[in-house]
Amino acid sequence: MHRGRSASFVYRWFIDAGSRQVYPEEDHARQSRSFVADLRAAIGRRSPSDAEATHLIDELLQRSPEFSALWAEHDVAVRRDERKRILHPAVGLLNLNCLNLFSEDGRQRLLWFTPTAGTDAADKLALLTVVGTQSMEPDRDGRSDDDVEEEQACAPR
Repeated sequence: MHRGRSASFVYRWFIDAGSRQVYPEEDHARQSRSFVADLRAAIGRRSPSDAEATHLIDELLQRSPEFSALWAEHDVAVRRDERKRILHPAVGLLNLNCLNLFSEDGRQRLLWFTPTAGTDAADKLALLTVVGTQSMEPDRDGRSDDDVEEEQACAPR
């Protein structure tokens, strides 16, 4: 869906305010710090002549005062695992554990999310397997999925 620099979520985080909607607003400052410290660690693993990385940092420094201020703090951190609170438009707030798995060269990462114990995240994730699969359109009998489910729920057992 995204190409070029916009393929980077960190880039979008600092350039496109709409990308932040996935996190609760009260988590934005913490996420910004985490993204910048992790980006600094990733840049440190790359060659100093890596033009792609240099251009990304230069553009973020020019276009985002928030990024510039955080970059100037020189925090370095590698995110391996952390807790995240993600806002999903259909099920609301999800409390998740996030494990970062890296490729051998460290240039790609896979985020593995699991529900945080003691929260309703597992139930909400299960709900996501069916959200959007039901039809509100009537079938040939004029009944929607909701009508059928209601009939089944009320049927004697």
